[in-house]
Amino acid sequence: MRTFLIHKQKPFQTMKTWELSDIRYAGNLGTLEIESGEYFEVLETETKLVFGSACNAGFLESGFIMREDCESLDETLQELHADLETFYRDGRGSVSRIVCNERM
Repeated sequence: MRTFLIHKQKPFQTMKTWELSDIRYAGNLGTLEIESGEYFEVLETETKLVFGSACNAGFLESGFIMREDCESLDETLQELHADLETFYRDGRGSVSRIVCNERM
């Protein structure tokens, strides 16, 4: 019989009570792929970029990044990409702007 030690990392910017983003009028920006091979669908709302994955049940939100007033859409996408790369390489305690749920 094998014994496994499971280490649960304490979340850094995980919301304690997750609220789904309103994506009824969101624009689909496409798929964002990161170096680890993970990929995310990215939706644009007025205030944030929402990332997650699409499946037969609909869109499963993994998290979001808030848009800043002085930032272009391209700059926000670059920040999202950088934070997702950091998340998968160094862990959730190393990201600066993304907010993610427990599904990540």
